[in-house]
Amino acid sequence: MNRHPKPPQHRSKNPAYRQAFERLDAALEENTPHDNSHKIRLMRLAMFADVEKMQESGQIKIPK
Repeated sequence: MNRHPKPPQHRSKNPAYRQAFERLDAALEENTPHDNSHKIRLMRLAMFADVEKMQESGQIKIPK
């Protein structure tokens, strides 16, 4: 059994990979929507529907 294993070989990185990843990151940033307000609104409706009903009925008042 070898107590001192060899370190992994160093892989040289081709500069073309960096350019390709930069272009990919730019394309993803342009084409990925960042607005989650629709999801947040739907989650709020699902999680706090009973609170909304109570607020509309006048039983509770939530400060803004």
